[in-house]
Amino acid sequence: MAEKFVHNNGNGSLFKNDNKTPDNNQPEYSGSITLPDGTQQQIAAWVKEYGKGKFLSLKLSDPYEKAEEKKEAVAEVKEEKNDVDLPF
Repeated sequence: MAEKFVHNNGNGSLFKNDNKTPDNNQPEYSGSITLPDGTQQQIAAWVKEYGKGKFLSLKLSDPYEKAEEKKEAVAEVKEEKNDVDLPF
C-alpha cells in the first residue's frame, strides 16, 4: 500500500473538485489538513455568496476509510490480541 502524504502540523492542502456538478452538494474544493496537535482531518470548502461578496464555507471531518481498510485494521487488532502471551 502506498504511503499517504502527511502535512506538517498546522498545514494542509485544498484541491479543486473537477467532478462537481451544479445540482449536487459536493464541495468545490477538498483536501487534508494536520491540526496543530497532529490530528489528521479532511477539509472541504464550498464557495458561497453573501451580501457584498463571496466567501469559503469550510468543514472538517475525520479521514475517510474505505471498507477494506477498516477490515484490515480490525484484522490486525485481532491478530495482535492473539499474539499476547498469557501468564498461565
